[in-house]
Amino acid sequence: MTTNTQQIVIWDKYVRLFHWSVATLFLLDFWVLEGGDPPHNWVGYAIGFLLIGRILWGFIGSHNARFSSFFPTPTRLRQHLADMKAGKVDPHEGHNPVGALMIFFLLTLLSLIVLTGWMQRWDMFWGVEWVEETHEVLANIAMIAVVIHITAVVVMERKLGISLIRTMITGKRSL
Repeated sequence: MTTNTQQIVIWDKYVRLFHWSVATLFLLDFWVLEGGDPPHNWVGYAIGFLLIGRILWGFIGSHNARFSSFFPTPTRLRQHLADMKAGKVDPHEGHNPVGALMIFFLLTLLSLIVLTGWMQRWDMFWGVEWVEETHEVLANIAMIAVVIHITAVVVMERKLGISLIRTMITGKRSL
């Protein structure tokens, strides 16, 4: 017996390419490459360019990619938490308001990491300790946020019965 399940598009190709590219590059820079070495710097620049593209895409991209579709207002947060409590989930939704808080947090952190890394290349900040320390602290906070993000995705997959990881890979969700 076969069942026909309807597939809906949640994430466009750019959002998925951005997500997996930044995730890979950040982990590579954090765990593998030596800070200050040219490969570390080039990966940081690549993340910066991807961030610029994603920010632009947040204004002109597909519906679920647009920041306006998931900006976490107090009203949206209250409604989402009430829906979660009632066991209701919109299967067409991309980022829910709580997830959006993490997305904006990660975008801000990554932007500040790229900025402080780039600042270390400027003559006026060359060897300035607070810039280097800020860069390292932000990277550590980002890694903690990544662990929280992954944990939340796994927990929400189990709670909601929706494959969030598969959706971020394929872009589609089964109804």
